[in-house]
Amino acid sequence: MLKIDRQTVIEQELAKNGSVLIPTLSKLLQCSEETIRRDLKELESIGKLTRTHGGAYLMDKYDKSYPTKLRKVYYPDLKASLARQALHYVRENDVIMLDSSTTCLALAEALLNQKLSITIITNSLLICNLCNEQASNINLICLGGSFRSRTSSFVGYHVTDTLSGYFADRSFISCPKVTLEQGMSDNHLDESRVRESMLLHSQQKVLVLDHTKFNSSANLLFGDLKSVDIIITDEVLPERWAQFCRENRITIDYCSNHSDEKG
Repeated sequence: MLKIDRQTVIEQELAKNGSVLIPTLSKLLQCSEETIRRDLKELESIGKLTRTHGGAYLMDKYDKSYPTKLRKVYYPDLKASLARQALHYVRENDVIMLDSSTTCLALAEALLNQKLSITIITNSLLICNLCNEQASNINLICLGGSFRSRTSSFVGYHVTDTLSGYFADRSFISCPKVTLEQGMSDNHLDESRVRESMLLHSQQKVLVLDHTKFNSSANLLFGDLKSVDIIITDEVLPERWAQFCRENRITIDYCSNHSDEKG
C-alpha cells in the first residue's frame, strides 16, 4: 500500500475512534510497526494528530486527557505492581472509592483476584464492567452521570451529589499530575471534581501514582497534597518530597523492591 493510502486510512480510523494503537494499525495495514510510527510522525508534523506512547489521538482543544484506550497500554506491569501495593490498605468489608484512572482499574482487577468482600464506589465504566463480568463478593455502587467516552467515566453533578451521601473507609486516586507547590491537578474540570469529592468523603486518602506523574502540573488544580494520607509510587522521590511528607505525616510506600519510607 502506498504511503498516502496508509495515511488516509490512519486518518479515517482516527476520525472514527478518536485514537489509534500502533499494533492495531500494523495488522490492519499489513505493514511493520516502524512504518506506522513514521506515518504517525509525518501526520503529527502537519497537525493531523498527537503522538503518544503506543499510538496517537485527536487532541480535544478543551481536554488534554489521553483517551482510555491509549492509557490502558501505558506501563501495564507497573500499574499491576502499584495495584498489588495498594492492596495492603484494603480490609475485608471495607467501603472504598476508585476513580476512573487505569491505575485504579488495575487495582479493581487485583481486588477481584483477592475475592474480598468489599464495597466499591466508582465512576469508571471499565471498573463497573469488570466487576459485572466476574463472579465476586464485591458490592458495586456505580456513580451514574454524564458519560465521557474519552475516559470511559461518568462525571457531573449527579456523580458529586451521590458521592456526598457516602463516607468511605478509603479512596484511591490516580490523578494526571502532582507537584509540591500546586498539589494535585487534572485535565478536565468535571473529572477533577469527582476526584476532589472522593478525597473529601473518605477517611483515608491514598494517592497511587507512577513516576511520570510527579513534578509537573495539569491545568486544573483540585487538591492540596497535605490532605493525602498515603502516596504509593514506584521510584524513590527526591529528598524535598520525603521532607514534605515527613512534615505533613504522609506515608510514602514504594512498590517493587523499594523500602517504605514513613512520614
